[in-house]
Amino acid sequence: MYVLGIDAGGTKTHAAIGDEKGNILAEGYGGAANYQCCGIKVTSVSLAKAIEEALKNLNDLLGNQTDPVTISALQYAVFGMSGADEAEDIAVLNRLAGEIMGAIPFRVIHDAWIGLRAASDDNVGVVSICGTGAGHVGRNSHGDEDQLRNLDYITGNYGGGGQMVEDALHYAFRSEEGTGRKTSLEQVLPKLFEAKDMTGICRILRHDEMTDGQRYHIPIAVFQEAQKGDRVAHDIIDRMGQTEGEYAAGLIRRLHMEQEKVPMILIGSLFRTGESILIDAYMRTVNECAPSAYPVILQKAPVSGAVKLAADMVCTG
Repeated sequence: MYVLGIDAGGTKTHAAIGDEKGNILAEGYGGAANYQCCGIKVTSVSLAKAIEEALKNLNDLLGNQTDPVTISALQYAVFGMSGADEAEDIAVLNRLAGEIMGAIPFRVIHDAWIGLRAASDDNVGVVSICGTGAGHVGRNSHGDEDQLRNLDYITGNYGGGGQMVEDALHYAFRSEEGTGRKTSLEQVLPKLFEAKDMTGICRILRHDEMTDGQRYHIPIAVFQEAQKGDRVAHDIIDRMGQTEGEYAAGLIRRLHMEQEKVPMILIGSLFRTGESILIDAYMRTVNECAPSAYPVILQKAPVSGAVKLAADMVCTG
């Protein structure tokens, strides 16, 4: 028996085929698949590529060249999708997943839920994602689930690498103009952009010419400058940790878990850095609400949670 798990995010798609026990047998990768950012066509191509590669790798593993395992052999699929925030999003992604899976049963969920299953055997805890973007979900021991909107800044969301890029540039420009505290980011960021100074960066931004590589390296620069003692960089990270902690604490209260030892499952590239400024600010805020809550930085690939959820569905049937 084979099941399929998908972890689709803002930068890449990870597909894994597993057995009835949730063990991963083969994996495949595709590009970005948050349809809110890259569009439904790109999302569809990324999903198809990842699934096709996972099936090819499974057949290579099994030596099935003349009678290969195809998508029709899958018993169930769980799509953990960045951008699966509201009922409207689920409807769009259900149609897309249906086109890919045909008659095979599947479920589309926010990618934070697969992180919960990957980290927690009893599927209980609060998940905070701080990667390309940010998102938060939670489930208590009674099976009650809650999910924040996880949309954008206007609708209450904040955090992730994209937000850190904006904050870093904002305060570097203010430093250069003398309207805010001085920060070494004023000197560091022009080097990333191969610009002479912040005015050079301004021209690049006005013509929408910032590259993906530059976006990727700005948060790294913020962490590096904070470690060197730059207070502005430190406060950018601290504020993000505190704000993500506020979201998580809100979920704890909504799920009535204040007196419990709640695992706070931390997912995403910024949390994976293990940066103490970020995580300490997060946990300091969470522990004001739930003193016994504790951090768990997810070490497994989140897609393993999608495979486990798919296996759970087959076994409970």
